[in-house]
Amino acid sequence: MHRTARFVCLAAVTLAVAVQAQSVISARSGTIHYVEGKVLLNDQEISPRFGEFPAMDNGAVLKTTAEGRVEVLLVPGAILRLGESSSIRMVSNSLTDTRVELQSGKAVVECDEIIKGDAVTLMVGGKPVSLLQNGIYEAKAKPAAVQVYKGEATLLNDGQLTMVKRGHELLAGDAVAAQKFDDNGTDDLYNWSSRRSGYLALANVSSARTAGDDYGSYAGLGSGFGYMAGGWMWNPAFGMFTMVPTDGMLYSPFGYGYFSPGTVDYAPYYYGNGGNAAKQGSNSRLVSSSSGTSASATPVTSSRVSSLGGLPASGGGFSTGLARAGGRGR
Repeated sequence: MHRTARFVCLAAVTLAVAVQAQSVISARSGTIHYVEGKVLLNDQEISPRFGEFPAMDNGAVLKTTAEGRVEVLLVPGAILRLGESSSIRMVSNSLTDTRVELQSGKAVVECDEIIKGDAVTLMVGGKPVSLLQNGIYEAKAKPAAVQVYKGEATLLNDGQLTMVKRGHELLAGDAVAAQKFDDNGTDDLYNWSSRRSGYLALANVSSARTAGDDYGSYAGLGSGFGYMAGGWMWNPAFGMFTMVPTDGMLYSPFGYGYFSPGTVDYAPYYYGNGGNAAKQGSNSRLVSSSSGTSASATPVTSSRVSSLGGLPASGGGFSTGLARAGGRGR
């Protein structure tokens, strides 16, 4: 077994012992996290059920209808959101070589943190586009292209690499080229992705505290000790997964903050200071305007978390307890 794979298994087993209610989800890409409208997996409509997370095997095809949208967890720190009337095929769900083919429509990939050893590649127009940095990437099937709002990507074609950076569009058709585009102009899928990113960030603080308390109690070191592997963690109160870094803190490319168990006690210093609503944290309700940015934030108590109408808990909540989805050690 690969050294990294052994570490993943050890971390998952240790955390499962620490929290009996915690279940382990296979450490691979392709967990279907959230569904809006009618979405089909291998031509079968997905009916989300509490406690179940449909997964994309290699070769699986995910399709949305004219009113459907779906969110798919890739490697820890990366998530794909598929727009209406679109489809993707899972070429490889390995964490070290995640490959997703955009067959129709468009998709946005948000990379909050690319952990060393993980890789995300989009197949667009039959050509591989590697996402190299944290960022926001929007892929379109016709004409085949990838727009880099933030980050950096490369396309391999006939042995030649074409690099594209922020504010540039990579054309992936018969003629490969990079050109500038207006990255201040966003579409509905981008704006929806921004709102979804904010919702996931709201769940981070309580998940980070739970992870630290659970592992610290198991190790006999007290609460807030931290834990061993960062990744996607299930938050049953918010009805969604969230990203919990192994250590430190990070901001998503949309501007939302994620704290690790070791830094979560500093979260109040980052909240309520105005600016990007993503930084309001899990003690505030995110209220989004039609443009995809926050209009206001209203303080809420923990007793109100599960009843927040603004949080999309019904579409992607499939499990109880604290679950791991593709967690990786570093």
